[in-house]
Amino acid sequence: MHQTRHPTSAKLVGTTVELLESKRPDEIAVDDILALSGISKGSLYHHFEDLNELLEVAQIVRYSNWVDRSIELLARVISSSITREEFLSGLSQVTNLTQSSEYSQVRAERVRTIANAQANPRFKIALGAEQERLTLAISDVIRDAVARGIYRSDLNIRVAAVFIQSYTLGKIVDDITTEHMD
Repeated sequence: MHQTRHPTSAKLVGTTVELLESKRPDEIAVDDILALSGISKGSLYHHFEDLNELLEVAQIVRYSNWVDRSIELLARVISSSITREEFLSGLSQVTNLTQSSEYSQVRAERVRTIANAQANPRFKIALGAEQERLTLAISDVIRDAVARGIYRSDLNIRVAAVFIQSYTLGKIVDDITTEHMD
C-alpha cells in the first residue's frame, strides 16, 4: 500500500485517516472531509470515484500502518532472541500485547474493515494485499522458529500464520462479553 500520491489525494486520504481516529467510516460525510482538508468537492471526485473509494483507501492506510507495526514487533522478536526460551518469551509478549484490553478498539476496527471489504470486490483486493503481507511476515517468523528447532519441521507454516491471526482477531468475542477471560 506504500505508494506516492498526488498532494491533493494525499491530503484527502490523510484527512480521512485522521477522521477515522474518532469515527467509523459510516459516520464520515463528504462535507466533514472537505471542511477539515480545505479541498474542494470537485478535487475529491477528480481523485476518487466516490466517497466510498476514499474511505476504502483511508481504511487500508490505517490497516497498513497496523500491519507495519505488527511486522516491526515480529522482526524485533526474531532479531533479539537467540535461544528457544527468548524466542517464545518474545512471542508471548507480542501475544499479550495484541490480546490486551487496550487493543480492543484496534481489533474491532480490523474486524469491521475486513467485514466491509468482504462485500466489496475493489476493497477486498486492496485490503487482501495488506493482509497477505502480514501473513507472509508471520510465516517468516514461524519459518525462522522451525529452522531453529523451536517448532516441528512438518508444521504447515501458512496454516499456523493464519491461525495466529485468527486467534488474535477472535479475541473480539471476549471483548464484547460481560465476563472476560483472563
